Amino acid sequence: MKRNKPEVDTERRYCIKEVCDLLCICRDTVKKYTNLGVIVPIRISSREIYYLGSEILLLYEHLTNPRQ
Repeated sequence: MKRNKPEVDTERRYCIKEVCDLLCICRDTVKKYTNLGVIVPIRISSREIYYLGSEILLLYEHLTNPRQ
């Protein structure tokens, strides 16, 4: 599947739903890559988790580039 590069503001905070919509992935995938340390969240509280646009671009690169 070809993914389009998301157009994000690198300094803006995005909620997990927005990340899922931008990358066409599910919440579990976002949580998986968070747990693996590929992307780093901003935790306001246990229920408020955000990701910077720069982290979304890092995840996009990780998803689109084959492992070497």
